[in-house]
Amino acid sequence: MKALLLRALLLVDAAVLLALGVALIVAPHGVEAAFHFGDLPAAADYIAVSWGCALATMAIGYGVASADPGRHRVWIQVGIARGALECGVGTFYLSRGLMTFEQIGYGIIVAAVVTAAYVVLYPWNVAGRATV
Repeated sequence: MKALLLRALLLVDAAVLLALGVALIVAPHGVEAAFHFGDLPAAADYIAVSWGCALATMAIGYGVASADPGRHRVWIQVGIARGALECGVGTFYLSRGLMTFEQIGYGIIVAAVVTAAYVVLYPWNVAGRATV
């Protein structure tokens, strides 16, 4: 059951990353508006599109990992690291008043939930080491 949930989480994560990545590549202004970032300079589109490329290619990795999570544990580790960093950076920016909750609150919450799910579903054995 745990393996099935992990596979599903990897697939959902892949789908979300792919959708956001493609949206950032195709319509960066729309994504910026959805996250309440208005009046950004045109040069910010390059950063948004580059981020979209990274997210879309990461989605491929998560998709591959969903077929055999035990063999591709590094993608689960990347998911844990990614989520923890997103939470930490988001919390830092929110606490400093550099961003509003409307802009980054949803991302912090989703990252925290996904990170916790990856940690709980990680394929550990009884000795505390990852299973093969």
